[in-house]
Amino acid sequence: MGSFLRQILPLHPESKFLTVWESLLVIVTLYNCFIIPFRMAFNAIIFDFWFLIDSLADFILISDIFLRFHVGYIDGGEVVKDRQKISYYYQNTDFKSNLLASLPIDILLYLFLPNTSLFLIGLCRIPRLLRFPQCLLIFRKWDNNVYFNSAVIRMFELLIIVFLIDHWIACLWFFIGNITGKSGESWLQVNDLYLENTTTQYLHSLYWSITTLTTVGYGDITPQNNVELIFTFTVMFLGVSLYAFIIGNVAAIISNLDASKNRFRDKLGQVQSYMGERKIPRNLQKNVLDYYQYMWEYNRDISMDFELLDELPHSLKTQIYCYLYQELLEKVPIFQDAEPCFIEDLVIKLKPRILPPNDYVIREEQMGHEMYFIKRGKLQAFSEKTGKVYTVMAAGSFFGEIALLYDSRRTASVKTLTYCELFVLYKEDFDKVLENYPKFSEKVKEIAKKRYQSRE
Repeated sequence: MGSFLRQILPLHPESKFLTVWESLLVIVTLYNCFIIPFRMAFNAIIFDFWFLIDSLADFILISDIFLRFHVGYIDGGEVVKDRQKISYYYQNTDFKSNLLASLPIDILLYLFLPNTSLFLIGLCRIPRLLRFPQCLLIFRKWDNNVYFNSAVIRMFELLIIVFLIDHWIACLWFFIGNITGKSGESWLQVNDLYLENTTTQYLHSLYWSITTLTTVGYGDITPQNNVELIFTFTVMFLGVSLYAFIIGNVAAIISNLDASKNRFRDKLGQVQSYMGERKIPRNLQKNVLDYYQYMWEYNRDISMDFELLDELPHSLKTQIYCYLYQELLEKVPIFQDAEPCFIEDLVIKLKPRILPPNDYVIREEQMGHEMYFIKRGKLQAFSEKTGKVYTVMAAGSFFGEIALLYDSRRTASVKTLTYCELFVLYKEDFDKVLENYPKFSEKVKEIAKKRYQSRE
């Protein structure tokens, strides 16, 4: 078994298979959230059919634990597929709660102690509800995915939450009425529901729950003892909060108060319409959507950051730029020991650029007029003629600096391996800054001359 699992290739966290699997997890989790409180409250008999469904649901939850050791995660926009890192990440996040939520104690009780009370069996399944927060995280993941309709996902999530709250309160209401009715009068006895079938009892309990939570109770089902009265007060207070929650969420869904997401969705809709009208090939459309997915999900629209900062005074804008990007410049040999003012003037000239995987940054034999700084991602420098790979560059690296001082052709091609965030410094901007620092200009030319000669 262990050798088989080691042969499984790590899955991409946004793969289609994982989306289908997570949909199955949502169904299993919602099933448990509904059926466990119901059985505990109504002492529902577990037939063989339901026992098989419970076993299948538990098998899916246990399988998910093994699967999570083979699902990559995203760190800084890059997919991590190293098995040791995946294992360490999972063990320090959801492993413990998932393991606790998957222990089949109730099944063992049912098999080896068949006379155990249904309430105790249901109590042993309570840990299954620890999976519900993961269910909400899956909804958040779908909400941020450009391939899903955000409004539909949010509305579905809202309906699920509201129904489960109504359901849980209905179960508690019946449970209280059933317990208090054994030693006195309860709402079940007053309404002649004590000996009714389970379906009728549940429907009346759900009816009371909905009417009380929505604060429109008709008074036909009322508390008959102090315990029921206290519980009714609690539900009424909860109903006020729930009412505000529902109104707020519906208003947010309808008006889409998230301005940044609204702008993004508008832009994405325009791009999709444009590609559809011009019958762009589907594989090319997918590449474009994947690019926008990256831009939104990992908040990499740094060009928008630059537009926003343009409104600031020059001094504040310079301080922010230096704080964010000064280290990129200081790593370049020709800029080391430069005056702080020179770095400040130069950092303002940086231009952001985001490129998808397998995209050329520069091509061999092209004339160079700019240099690049890598903020995030990986790139490969190689020869188009021989196919030889010179190096793989990562965050903090730079290339193309000779082009700032010499009109020369590129000696290698550079291609992205992942989504990359780059900053570009053009020769024209560099020359304008250098004119204001004549002493440092001579030093830069000497350093560049040595590097140019060593390259030859």
